[in-house]
Amino acid sequence: MAGNVILVGDEYETLMELAVGLRGMPYTVTVVQSERPFARALEPMAHWPKAMLVTLDGLESVVDVRALLSRSPETRFVFIIPQMPPRAPLARVVREHGGVILSRGEAPIVVVATFVALLAEAPAVGRPSDAA
Repeated sequence: MAGNVILVGDEYETLMELAVGLRGMPYTVTVVQSERPFARALEPMAHWPKAMLVTLDGLESVVDVRALLSRSPETRFVFIIPQMPPRAPLARVVREHGGVILSRGEAPIVVVATFVALLAEAPAVGRPSDAA
């Protein structure tokens, strides 16, 4: 569904806590629990979401992350990584696409607040604007 938010991760309880925190937003929130969240996020979709949270396990390459980001330039991405700080190439690629990286240890309220802020921002530099 276009205009929705998809949360893809390996911890169902955490995903549900985030979904509850996002319930006041004007988007449909879809939770996808998977043992390999990044692989699941790469699966083809009929419509890319407005925003997507993806939990990384640290085995993904920068090329893989760039491939996901390039599939839907208008989707705002939040990546949850196992350990901070992120590797410099990963941080650069995510930043170039207007995404955010958070630590797996972040409190759910921080993740929810990040989503709210990310969705409220204007399109990232280099992205086409909805304004004509």
